[in-house]
Amino acid sequence: MQQFLAEQNQELSANEWKITCELFAPYAPEKNPVEAIWLQLKTLLRRFYRFGKYFRIVKRLFQMFANLKLFNFPNLEKYDAFSQFI
Repeated sequence: MQQFLAEQNQELSANEWKITCELFAPYAPEKNPVEAIWLQLKTLLRRFYRFGKYFRIVKRLFQMFANLKLFNFPNLEKYDAFSQFI
């Protein structure tokens, strides 16, 4: 990753970098947008656990929840460009 960033930023000063890498806190849904979404998707799956007798059903439920974006992330605006991907 460091090599990639060095190639992209081509020895520019830090305030002129084209790309920066932000490290999010692992396992901290309140500080990491990815963890917050995982937590909400897992919570939805737990609510429908009675339908998940087989892994293929759980997998389809998870995909459905993710594709329909059945999650809420109130702090998304804090992450600027990252919020465009969600």
